[in-house]
Amino acid sequence: MIKAHPAQAMLRAFAADELPLPLAVGVSAHCELCPDCAARLRACEEELARQYLTPAEECEPLPAAFDAMLAGILQQPVATAVALTQSAVARPELQVAGQSYRLPRVLARHHAPSWRHIGAIRQVSLPLDEQGARASLLHIEAGGRIPEHTHKGYELTLLLAGTIEDGDTRYQAGDFIWRDASHAHSPHTPDGCLCYTVQDAPVQFTKGLSRLLNGISHRLY
Repeated sequence: MIKAHPAQAMLRAFAADELPLPLAVGVSAHCELCPDCAARLRACEEELARQYLTPAEECEPLPAAFDAMLAGILQQPVATAVALTQSAVARPELQVAGQSYRLPRVLARHHAPSWRHIGAIRQVSLPLDEQGARASLLHIEAGGRIPEHTHKGYELTLLLAGTIEDGDTRYQAGDFIWRDASHAHSPHTPDGCLCYTVQDAPVQFTKGLSRLLNGISHRLY
């Protein structure tokens, strides 16, 4: 069961198109994996639509061309469950470290990245930078661990496949994990995992030899 979800305020900001692109992609991917948040998002969209609708008596008459445009939109075919399933099957899979993964639709175009490889960890930056936020795909082989670190800003980890153990909590595919400067942690994966990550500042390593990386950590996020 998915246990970590976006806050209601974040879902509402997504519905209002107020999030930076990397976070918006993360919320979209999570909602594809989490039916509960998909329903919460639809409720946010309906609420915003009601707020933006102007009472009919206050509206100026719409041009005739608008009616024709609206009719054309309503006549477009609605995607069926079968069509959506076929679309998912047709999506190319991500291949990494001998594993194959099907990405959420919003990430499907990034199925053939050029990975940076350090030990059990593979990472690739995605071309989604906006408002100081940067996005990556992160693959960790079974038994891999991220050295203990904290954050100068925030960090979103959306678990796409596998499991992560962080402290006493075990996360699984779909979990939307939010960390900030109040957290110091060293997540590890017993069976391997694939993540979508977003950071708006470099991490700060806090223990052992990994602290030597702090001088170049701006290149790692």
